[in-house]
Amino acid sequence: MSLVSLSHISHNFGGDDIFENIRFTIEKNSKIGLVGKNGSGKSTIFNLISKKIIPSKGVVHIAKNRKIAYLIQEPVLNDKQTLYNCVLESNKTFTELSSKLKKAELELSKEHSEKNLNEFAKLQQEFELIDGYNYETEIKLVLTHLNFPKKLWDQRINKFSGGERTRIQLAKVLLQPYDILLMDEPTNHLDIPMIFWLEKYLTNLNKPYVIISHDRHFLDKTITKIAEIKNKKIKQYSGNFSFYQKEVNLRNKQLLIASKRQQKFIQKTEDFIRRNIAGQKVKQARSRLKKLEKLERIEKPRFEKNVNLDFKNIKRSGNEVYILENLSFGFKNNILAENVNLRINYKDKIAVLGKNGCGKTTFLRLLNEEFQPFSGIAKKGASLQIGYYDQLHLQLDDTLSTMDTIWQLAPSEPQGYVLSYLARYGFTGDDVEKKVGILSGGEKARLYLAKLIHEKPNFLILDEPTNHLDLNMIANLEEALQNYEGTIIFVSHDRYLIKKIATKKWFFNNKTIIETEQNLEELFSPEKPEKRKKTQKKKKKTGKTNPIILKKILSEIKKTQNLLEIKNEELLSFEGEFYDNSIYSDENKVKSLTEKVKIIKKEIKDVEIVLHNLEEKYLKLVK
Repeated sequence: MSLVSLSHISHNFGGDDIFENIRFTIEKNSKIGLVGKNGSGKSTIFNLISKKIIPSKGVVHIAKNRKIAYLIQEPVLNDKQTLYNCVLESNKTFTELSSKLKKAELELSKEHSEKNLNEFAKLQQEFELIDGYNYETEIKLVLTHLNFPKKLWDQRINKFSGGERTRIQLAKVLLQPYDILLMDEPTNHLDIPMIFWLEKYLTNLNKPYVIISHDRHFLDKTITKIAEIKNKKIKQYSGNFSFYQKEVNLRNKQLLIASKRQQKFIQKTEDFIRRNIAGQKVKQARSRLKKLEKLERIEKPRFEKNVNLDFKNIKRSGNEVYILENLSFGFKNNILAENVNLRINYKDKIAVLGKNGCGKTTFLRLLNEEFQPFSGIAKKGASLQIGYYDQLHLQLDDTLSTMDTIWQLAPSEPQGYVLSYLARYGFTGDDVEKKVGILSGGEKARLYLAKLIHEKPNFLILDEPTNHLDLNMIANLEEALQNYEGTIIFVSHDRYLIKKIATKKWFFNNKTIIETEQNLEELFSPEKPEKRKKTQKKKKKTGKTNPIILKKILSEIKKTQNLLEIKNEELLSFEGEFYDNSIYSDENKVKSLTEKVKIIKKEIKDVEIVLHNLEEKYLKLVK
């Protein structure tokens, strides 16, 4: 029996049909990726399932007593709460039972009666059934993996950035009790290590889920079926995203061949009918006419219209695009990187990598001359025309229309030129009169790309260029960047884009930036490759884990966390000594302090690996 079923669903907004007589189900073992171009109705499907909207026609059935958790793109959080309380309240059953249990324990300590003992035992049993004793540890693990260290748990929600709030919403959704999980763009605002962790979390999850995502690598790792929304219908394909792409291409080729054959047959038959409907072969003609009327027509496949993102007619830059020597940059009391010695050469395509908060965006803004370094040289090459794509699209003027945004770049051109140019990027009809401020995230991203390409830069600085783009648009962007004749430096969490475009990788590591040949897994997974192989060979544990084993692991986790805190405090203490200018008069003291910092950083890394392995072990046992 299906946990969720959408039967004969039709739905429209403002008279425009989104779906026509569709069917869609979620089974106990479903791991589904929901794909389709922007505006095709992916979020509408989620809103129908979660009963946020009612379909125009058809029935949405949810199995009895099934709870649905829904991760939306725009977080709705209580600004007055602390981070920890915000996440804790996602499981109201836990908070209520925990409160009752504390009261019962207090009553029992006051009066050790049979009544109080029975009440305490009953509540304790209920608490164990919801896995209450392990819940707070799971909160700790999820928050840590989403880059919320313990020192932030008492901070109020209104102090967090937009990206951090998105991650808090993700933590709340993962920690609430649910039977079915719906996730709309879960990798937004996650860095690569977080995405690796979320992939592992979902693949170990024994509950059904449906994911909307433009991250193809993430879909490949987490789903076993694709549901594609196209032309107001839903088609399902077994396998991951890569398999779906191959299957779609194969089906389209077969349909095209079958459609052409059928058209030839129809033309030949119609020609026979026309020549013989009033002649000697009238019976044959009428018979063929009946067959033709009953013939089920093969619909010719409709291919997505590619958006032309070609960067044409750019002027060549010099061979040396940027020279970075002994560069140090960051903010007051927060050095992001120092001793950076790197070069950007003509036609380099460089991916800048690192965890959230390490300074990737600040580095791009420095190259765009929005920031000055603390020290060192950042020398820009000759004949450089920079095109900067910021992920928040702050360089777009919200008060201008879509048409005026492009027209101001070419004021001497006629209106027809501007309309024709915008049409290449999917802006037609009333879209060209829309104010930038009311455009969707995807529309703003397309307009920003249109503006950037029109400026014909020979050095592209791109900060998360795939955010808000649908899969077809991302594929068009990839092709354009591959064929681009200039130089590119970019930040992205899209691993597929990084692997396809980057010819070099620059990695934020220990307060500097280094060039590396390592792949993304080697850079961002805390486990060593040998350990990962051993872990993969282990058989999945079945049945309930002995609580004594869990307790022992929890104890080890706590000890390791305490050790990590001590080591980090030691590191802060040592690094703090560098701010005392008097030490630089004693060369031996500086060398000694530098060596201590190096040793403590190595110790911290080793403890982090131990902690990560303990946490992963615990999570596998409690799933």
